[in-house]
Amino acid sequence: MSDDSDNPVEDLLADDAREAKRGRYGWLSLVVAALFGLFYAYDLWEAVSPFVALPAFYDAFGYGSENVPWWLLWIGVLIPPAVFAVAFGIGTRHNVLGKFVVFLVGLAVVAALSLGVVALEDVLRPEVIIVSN
Repeated sequence: MSDDSDNPVEDLLADDAREAKRGRYGWLSLVVAALFGLFYAYDLWEAVSPFVALPAFYDAFGYGSENVPWWLLWIGVLIPPAVFAVAFGIGTRHNVLGKFVVFLVGLAVVAALSLGVVALEDVLRPEVIIVSN
């Protein structure tokens, strides 16, 4: 940190800007990446849960767990870490606000792709007739 400023926030932003010019993450950028990493991890956790629930769902409706589209479940699991890695790479030369926007857009991409995976599973699944009591 520089001694010419009394404001630690300005020092932190200036240090982060210097690191961005070198193509590296400063402390503030790492904090932003870590906070967004928690959101990406939550999306990853949401993608892992169908590995447990979907086979039971297929068995409950008589389709058999052998008909579960495992390849589609794996795509859903791979989306959050892949998009996070791409966002992390894209953000290397941006300032903190730019990194924030890149991670936010990446989170929106993860949400859209995950919703697409869920919709595709719904299309691939055989019709389920629910009998009411």
